[in-house]
This record gives sequence, C-alpha cells and structure tokens, in this order.
Amino acid sequence: MFLKVNEGILTFGIRVFNSVGFFVYVPLLSLWLVKMKDLDITETSLAVAAFTFVSKAGNVLVGGVVNKFGIKNSLIVGLWGSALLLTILTIIHSYTLIFVIVLLLGISISLYNVSLKTHISLLEENERLQAFALLNIAVNVGASIGPFLGGWLLDWNSFGIIIAAIVCYVLAGGVSLLLPRITIEDAEKGINIVQFVKNSRSDPHFFIFIRFIAFSGLFWFLYTQLFTTFPVVVSQHFSGKTIGLFFTVNAMTIIVLQGFYPKIQPKWKMEYWYALALMLITASYFLLWISHHFWIIFVSVILFSMAEIIWVPTIDHQIVEKKGMLSSSWAFGISGVLWGMWESIGGFVGLNLYQYVGHQTFFYLTMIGIVIFIGYMFQLPYRKMSFFTNKNQVERKDWR
Repeated sequence: MFLKVNEGILTFGIRVFNSVGFFVYVPLLSLWLVKMKDLDITETSLAVAAFTFVSKAGNVLVGGVVNKFGIKNSLIVGLWGSALLLTILTIIHSYTLIFVIVLLLGISISLYNVSLKTHISLLEENERLQAFALLNIAVNVGASIGPFLGGWLLDWNSFGIIIAAIVCYVLAGGVSLLLPRITIEDAEKGINIVQFVKNSRSDPHFFIFIRFIAFSGLFWFLYTQLFTTFPVVVSQHFSGKTIGLFFTVNAMTIIVLQGFYPKIQPKWKMEYWYALALMLITASYFLLWISHHFWIIFVSVILFSMAEIIWVPTIDHQIVEKKGMLSSSWAFGISGVLWGMWESIGGFVGLNLYQYVGHQTFFYLTMIGIVIFIGYMFQLPYRKMSFFTNKNQVERKDWR
C-alpha cells in the first residue's frame, strides 16, 4: 500500500515538472522560432503545424513502443529525449534540421504522455482515481505557471524558455527513475480499427463516429488560434511576459470554473452547448480584432476559456458514446490523429493569414467562426430544436 501511494505522488511530481516544461515553451514556440531562428511566417507555420500534429497523432505510433520496452523505460526516454532534442534545437539553424527536430520532439511528447497515462491506468481502482485526479491538478498547475514563466523568460533571455523546459524535463525523468517496473496487462476491450472498418457496412456507429470526430476537429482548428496565431499577432503590442500572463488567465479560468459545468450541462441539450461554445469563441475573436487594449484582450481570453470549459469535456464524453464497438484506446487514438490534423491546419491558416493581412487576421477568423456557427445551426435536425432537455434526457445525458 505504501508503495502504491508513493507511485501516485511520484506520477504527480513527474506531471508537474513535465507540464511546466511543456507549457513554458509550446505557447511561445512560433514566436521563438521567428525571433531566434529568423524563420519567416510560412516556415514557422509549417514547423509548428508539423509539431502540433505529431504531438497529437503520435499517440497511435508510440503505443507499440510502450508495450515492447515497458512503461518506465518509455517514460524516461520520452522525457530525457525531449530535453536532448530541445538542446539540439538551440544550436541548429538549418530549417530542414529544425523541422526534423520538432517532428522528433512531438513524438517524444507523445511517448511520455502515453507512458504516464498507461502507468496510472494499471493501478488499482481506488489508487487510479486518486492518481488521475492528481494528474489533472498537475496539468493545470503547469498550464498556469508555464506560460507566465515562459513570457518572463522570453523578455529576459530568448533562450530562457528552452533552458527552463530542458531543466523541467530532466527533473521529470529523474523522478521517473524512482518508479517501479510495471508489467503491462492487455485489458483492452472492444475491437481494433481494422475490424471496425471491416464492420462499417453493418455497424452504423462507424459513420456516426467518423462524422463526430470530423465535427469535433473544428473546435481544435479554432482552439489553436489562441496558442499559435494570437502570440504573433499581438507581439507588436505586448511583451512576452504579458502574453504569457494571458495564457495563465486562460488556465486559471478553467481551473476555477470547470467544476460548475457538469452541474449545469444537463439543463440543455448538448447540441446547444456546442452552439454556445462556438458563439463564445467567435465573440473572443471579434474582441481580438477590434482592439489590442489589455482589458479587451483579457475579456476575450475569458470568453475563449469559457468555451473551452464547455467543448473539451463534452467532446471527450461523446467520443465514448459514439465509438460503438471500437475500443476506447483506438477511439481516442484515431481522434487524436484527426484533431492533430485540424490543429495543424488551424496553425498554418492562422499564421499565413497574419502574413498576408496582418492585424486584420482575427477579422477573418471571426468570419470563419460565424460561418462554422451558422453551418452548424442549419444542420441541426428539427426534432432537436427543443432548447431544454426533459427529465429523462437529463438522466441519460448526464456524463459525470
């Protein structure tokens, strides 16, 4: 029992270090590449899009690696490998090498994420619940501290954000050495993706699942504009420290308000929660377009965060609902690939919009948001036009 309690504490420590390390540089990566590597917007957008896609889609690629080499070894390789790749990134200047390094960095991030979550999933149920709760707290701690620290370091020394990330990854890997070796048990239920595709003609869930992950990807397209496009657009008006503060506001808003959403979610149908999230995102973009005043941007970040509070848990919940016989690991793996594609496209579109239209970027993003919202509302079937759920629907759709 003592050992298992220590494992929960160890995974919490690992996640705190790796989350701070991740968030200290990733939100500012596009700005750092432009500033320190003298890349143009097109080169930066391609590199960041590739990094974003691989860090999401890599979950599918590294599962076999974790099974073959073990959780502990894979976790350490992922963390220390990330530190090594960031070290290399600071000394190279060839765009080809930079592109390759950010691809490998994305794979390393996928490797340690999958390893850590797999480790927690193998704990006993009571320990697992506690460990996942600690994991969520650790991620939010990293998301709160990392961007603000990154912005401050970027103003002090441009290499500071990379050095801080390296230190955090090394410390996380050091803590990982204290974990015991764990045997992976194949307890996965459900069918794999090959069987799922083969059964597509007879299983209606196949097309339901595909349509849903295609739709949910639109939110990731919109989401990446805050973390990739926004820092570049406002960099002429605010210091890196202030930009980091905005990201911290995003994380703190989610920490404070996320717990309220499950309590009020059953009052409306999920379709209308999605519509509200799209409205909030579009309103956030509109504010970012009309003014670069500190408090206007502050409010826009709050609105964006409120949308994130709605759509992130709702989509995760509905992935499980709509996957049919497909196993959960494959469902989230395939979803991660498509979400990574949407994020990559979003970053590429946003940064290239900035290259051609400059400070009008968020005007065009607002128009994109409006088009998505209108298209979504028009496709809602008439039978779902009742705004509130009835009692039976509340009980059926309560995802807590």
